[in-house]
Amino acid sequence: MLASIPVYVYYVAAIALSAVISAYSVRKIIFITKNHKIYDVPDDIRKIHGAEIPSLGGIGIFIGYVIVAAFFWPHAHFFMPYILASSAILFFTGIYDDIMNMRPSKKLIAQLIASLVTVLFAHIRIGSLYGLFGIDILPWWPDVIITTLCCTFFINVFNFVDGIDGLAGVLATMYMLILGALFACIGHMAVAGISFALAGATIGLLFFNVAPAKIYMGDTGSMFLGFSIFTFSLLFLNWFGEQGKFDITWIHGPQKALLLIFAMLFLPVFDAIRVFILRASRGISPLKADRTHLHYYLLDAGFTHTQSVTIIVGSNIAIVVLAYLMQDLNPYIILLSVTLLTILTLLIIYKLRQIRLSRQH
Repeated sequence: MLASIPVYVYYVAAIALSAVISAYSVRKIIFITKNHKIYDVPDDIRKIHGAEIPSLGGIGIFIGYVIVAAFFWPHAHFFMPYILASSAILFFTGIYDDIMNMRPSKKLIAQLIASLVTVLFAHIRIGSLYGLFGIDILPWWPDVIITTLCCTFFINVFNFVDGIDGLAGVLATMYMLILGALFACIGHMAVAGISFALAGATIGLLFFNVAPAKIYMGDTGSMFLGFSIFTFSLLFLNWFGEQGKFDITWIHGPQKALLLIFAMLFLPVFDAIRVFILRASRGISPLKADRTHLHYYLLDAGFTHTQSVTIIVGSNIAIVVLAYLMQDLNPYIILLSVTLLTILTLLIIYKLRQIRLSRQH
């Protein structure tokens, strides 16, 4: 009887069930944290909300994700326990940090360990650039080191994204829905279901996280979400790169798949690199909190939280669409076009910010 049910029903059920479990969990977390006065206190730098708001919403995401994803794990591959172990490391590290304010160095060690566990034991690595920059198969040790560092970097990138109401949640939902659809297209139904479960669990938080937010996901959610997005992106590329095994006619080869994933994640990565460079040029730590991220520029330009999220998500989608429409062109033209569109977006937002600030003075 179950075999006769269309597979898309399982996907929809995974999204809906994880969203309901997550939303219920988040509601209880709000109640508990308020009773125990566990708040994310405003600091007028990055934490600019006007009230004391709890920041353990990531617990709800994790609960909804794990419960629903467990139904798909028996049908997934050997690597899922390692992905879950790494997610758990980041999840509990995030809880400790959200409550106790962990030192950045200790948090970085936890991120490196979580990344390395998946790279070494789950064998999920970059593997190949498919001829891009003249690089094909990467040697094992450089591959391990580069993938571990890139995964750790993206965990922090996504942590930085969680700066305004709903932004990290909406981006995570979009990324995981795209990845779930891609896995479904190449026939990996179990991993598609797990991806959709994570998307649904994030939607559950968004009921309470969109402006005005009643709770934040905190490091509890942002770190393991960033890890999951990066890991599942690599997993898709690894499987799609197995020449001749999968046939997605609308993605014209493994190199094009790599460029599309690159375009999907490029905006938050580029913004993080820009902020790192800006902070280093001023002689301050790259991890020091300030208001130089793109989403803060949008707020400074006079946009609301919801408008800022819409602009960033819309820009992200435009970058992906551009890369997809150009996929038959020279890959370096695609890379250049994606970069230029991102820079143009940033320049327009920066100019709008400068105009508003000058009028205020």
